[in-house]
This record gives sequence, C-alpha cells and structure tokens, in this order.
Amino acid sequence: MHQRLFLGGCSEVPEMQVKGGKRKWIALAGLAILAGLAWSTMDAGKFRILVMVLLGGFALRVLLTRGRSQYDEAERAEEQGL
Repeated sequence: MHQRLFLGGCSEVPEMQVKGGKRKWIALAGLAILAGLAWSTMDAGKFRILVMVLLGGFALRVLLTRGRSQYDEAERAEEQGL
C-alpha cells in the first residue's frame, strides 16, 4: 500500500530504501554513533551507564533479528501480486 507523491509533474520517484542486510549495519552504525556521543557528552555516573545499557540492548536486538524484516517480506509479496 505504497502511495507515491508526484511533485511538479514528475512521474518517477527515486527509490530511497535500503535493501538487504545493509539495513542492519546502518542501524548498528547509528547506535555506535549515539553511544559515542553519549559517552563524550555525559558525565560519568548512573545516567551514562543507563544510556549505555539501553543502547547496548537495542544493538543486541538488532543483531539477533533476521536479515529481512516482515515489512520487506510484505513488500516483496505485494510486488509479486500475492
């Protein structure tokens, strides 16, 4: 159920989706950047440890998921007309 937005009479919209296993690595890189920023900007203490534990939990969740998400599978079925 994708809706395409047609701007200025242009009938083609470029695809801006990350396909395959690249999505996992982009998510992990984003979490690593957030962890680095949190480490460098927060004072040592309970809150910084809490932030690191939360970001580590998110990273673990990303690592334990399959390569393709349910949204990828639904989109593929939609493209095949199922």
